[in-house]
Amino acid sequence: MSGFSSTWLALREPIDHAARSETVISALTHFFLNEEIVRITDIGSGTGSTIRALRPFMHNATWHLIDNDASLLNQARSHAQDQHVICTNADLSSDLTSLKTPKPDLITTSAFLDLVSLEWLASLVQMLKEQQLPFYAALSYDGHASTSLESPEEKLVIDAFNQHQKTDKGFGPALGPDAAITAVELFEEAGFLITLDQSDWQASTDDTEFLK
Repeated sequence: MSGFSSTWLALREPIDHAARSETVISALTHFFLNEEIVRITDIGSGTGSTIRALRPFMHNATWHLIDNDASLLNQARSHAQDQHVICTNADLSSDLTSLKTPKPDLITTSAFLDLVSLEWLASLVQMLKEQQLPFYAALSYDGHASTSLESPEEKLVIDAFNQHQKTDKGFGPALGPDAAITAVELFEEAGFLITLDQSDWQASTDDTEFLK
């Protein structure tokens, strides 16, 4: 996954972290409560925001970050602090092999599923089922947005954004606003137990640079 600047990722990270569901994180940490070490592979990792979001809850984690932007991975290494991190520069659009080595206990991703196609997501679910791996996905866009302006043009802008979200981001026609519900359906069909919760962005006038 590429195409995002480190500046943009830094601006959105505090809002991302505030939006993450405590309910889902609690379920995740409870699942690994008795594990001494949890080997986590994070896909579309960018600069390692998922590490920083989960660090307070999963002190016993080692991380394998996968992204196809080497410059973002370099920043992830520098931000890693005391976390054990290895990085792989790989394009996951046609090959999921890099997810399997080193063997993980958990696959994670953040703000990623809305960028992939139905076919790609189905392949990921099948791989996770075959490997019997749990999966944590945060911040999947669901098409709902609103502002305090109550402008008559608001719906037009949101509709246009949702249509753009469905364009090809490198994985085929993207799921965009259908990603969250599609993921739930695919994982349920595959027999996974699911914990689901809202994780809405809340941006205010204090977030001027982000809103630009």
